[in-house]
Amino acid sequence: MFDADATTSFTDYVLAAASLGFAIAIGRSIGPHNRVSAWFWCAAFIAAAVAGAAGGTFHFLDSASGDAARRPLWTTVLVSMGAFGAFVTAGIHAAYVQRKDGTVQWLVSGIAVTLIGATVQGLRLPLNQWLDHNGVYHLIQIVGLYLFYRCACTVHDRPGLPLSHREAQWTSRETQSRRARIR
Repeated sequence: MFDADATTSFTDYVLAAASLGFAIAIGRSIGPHNRVSAWFWCAAFIAAAVAGAAGGTFHFLDSASGDAARRPLWTTVLVSMGAFGAFVTAGIHAAYVQRKDGTVQWLVSGIAVTLIGATVQGLRLPLNQWLDHNGVYHLIQIVGLYLFYRCACTVHDRPGLPLSHREAQWTSRETQSRRARIR
């Protein structure tokens, strides 16, 4: 029977797939301008994919299967969600964030949508027999992840994080160019 737990499991797996897709897209965009920050964003989306996959399996398993089978999955969900937040923070810290390139707007929008989703989940409103608060949260969080992905697409590494001499020269030229535009 297709019930709310099955829908929750499905939406968790969709969230995992979307997160993995975002990680792959960011990974493919890595270049000299975002080599450090992009890896943090990839790790964040991989952590979200792990959380979604573990959560989907958690909800898929019947509660009658016992806590012994489900508890490690739920622990994985919580740790992975924490890792997502840590990697997003690291990705932003490693980035040269400017308001004019949209980074701040995408980041704030992602945070706001995530908080809206958490509020909806916390209210525990039973919508109907096929969709509950968890499924709605997952759908909202997919939108939040997309907003975080758009934020990740706008970031550039801070000057001063070069990985090689050639990149140090590139960063130095970019910094000089930025300074010239500011003057």
